[in-house]
Amino acid sequence: MGSRGDYRYHWQSHNVKQSGVDDMVLLSKINEDAIVENLKKRYMDDFIFTYIGPVLISINPFKQMPYFGEREIEMYQGAAQYENPPHIYALADNMYRNMMIDRENQCVIISGESGAGKTVAAKYIMSYISKVSGGGPRVQVGHME
Repeated sequence: MGSRGDYRYHWQSHNVKQSGVDDMVLLSKINEDAIVENLKKRYMDDFIFTYIGPVLISINPFKQMPYFGEREIEMYQGAAQYENPPHIYALADNMYRNMMIDRENQCVIISGESGAGKTVAAKYIMSYISKVSGGGPRVQVGHME
């Protein structure tokens, strides 16, 4: 689709549908009810990713979502976390940059119930890193039960 420069940051667009808050630290009250309500509101509008500070919450939609193509890779590659809507690619890009620029080892903890989408999430992270690196860094994957 063109370079990242062709896109406006999501907060600069006037036609971006807002559903709940992207980062739950911005909730007026942070309690279980407010968190559940925000996640439910976002899920009902197919926003499956939400931040709570540096943590990414992902809700398995149990259906194919159009959020994982080349356009999204271009949007998130090299972008700051809050330049685009919450996404697993933002997390993966931050990890990749820390690994390559700062030479820091990276670890991702993916937690959830059986069927929550942990394996799929891990595959999206590995796929993103593979695409942006051109097959570059060696990525080790560990699995914890």
